[in-house]
Amino acid sequence: MPRWAGSAQDDWYLWLKRQLEAASNSKVRYEVHLLTMPAWDLPTIEQANRYLAEVLPPAQLNEDLYLVGHSVGCLAILHYLAQVAAQHPANVPQVGGVLCVAGWFSVDSPWQDILNWIHAPIDYEAARRLIPGNKLTVLLSDDDPYTSGFQENEQLWVERLNSNVSILPGRQHFSSQLDADILDAIRDLAETATQHAVAG
Repeated sequence: MPRWAGSAQDDWYLWLKRQLEAASNSKVRYEVHLLTMPAWDLPTIEQANRYLAEVLPPAQLNEDLYLVGHSVGCLAILHYLAQVAAQHPANVPQVGGVLCVAGWFSVDSPWQDILNWIHAPIDYEAARRLIPGNKLTVLLSDDDPYTSGFQENEQLWVERLNSNVSILPGRQHFSSQLDADILDAIRDLAETATQHAVAG
């Protein structure tokens, strides 16, 4: 899921798709679906949940599916997984894993539309039930211009979701055209399965 105002053509998304699909072989096959979220210039939780329910219906969630979020896309993933868990309390479908890049719970200079995301409650425990124990990875930067309090965000990712967090130096908001650490993180998450679909 892309960053705020991002589309499938931005940042490292196309590069990641090409790299993963090129890495497919007889043992591992990657199929990457880049999502262009609706009205993402002003993202809302309701629109995100509705769209994700269309393109990733709960019945299609499975252990071969890996979700990748960037910035607000990370929160979109958590809201959607919590919604799925609420709809399927007895038989919660798990995904293979989740990678959150530049994910935040607070930002330095929030405006009203982003406060709607920051203040919206998430049932973290419910969302976490859809992610295997060691399969939630978070990449943060020590100089993100939007979240100077990266240590606070790191702590919240660990406390709220028992995430595996890595702080990378000098990556700002992970908006470059390519990023080997993101590629490596996805491959590390998915290395034990034989076929992977990645939605980002």
